[in-house]
Amino acid sequence: MAEQTSKVAVITLSFWIIKVVTTTAGDLSGDMLSISLGLGYVTALIVAVSVMAALLAFQLGARRFHYLLYWALILLSSTVGAEISDSMDRALHIGTLGGAAVFLACLVATLSIWRLSSGKIRFYPVIKRQDEAFYWTAAIFANCLGSAIGDLVGDRLGFGVLGGVAVNAGVLAFLVMLRFKTKANRGVLFWVAFVFSRVSF
Repeated sequence: MAEQTSKVAVITLSFWIIKVVTTTAGDLSGDMLSISLGLGYVTALIVAVSVMAALLAFQLGARRFHYLLYWALILLSSTVGAEISDSMDRALHIGTLGGAAVFLACLVATLSIWRLSSGKIRFYPVIKRQDEAFYWTAAIFANCLGSAIGDLVGDRLGFGVLGGVAVNAGVLAFLVMLRFKTKANRGVLFWVAFVFSRVSF
């Protein structure tokens, strides 16, 4: 019944594979808009937010799960996250570490308010519109944080792309161990994995 009524994707191995590919594509799309097309960070952010807002309206208004719409929103949330992260670093000069701290605080606040309002940090199934709004808010902040951490690890700390992949893979492996060996909160584990399931360039 949950799979029929949930507005978000069921969590399987294929979910995480598609998540990595989609998030990475969204991150690259952010660079394409702001740099390759010469729109700049602010204009690119406005474009990405506008498109995501339009699709999110369809998502919230839909009565069932739409596969392509869901993954389009994941891609756009990654694009928006990359644009916000880059804007804070390069336009506002907050820096990747400062940006990561801000995004972490925003994500923790979102999940905390979500838990207080519904009694649980959800990831599947998500049925109520309120939970769905929290889900996509968390997705944006998680992708902002993932983009900032990717820049911090890959560029500032000098790990490069492959080093960043190794760090993310190590974190995800640790989360898998926690999932099967401990009673750690499943919602928290999901959203931490959501942050690190990406390839940062």
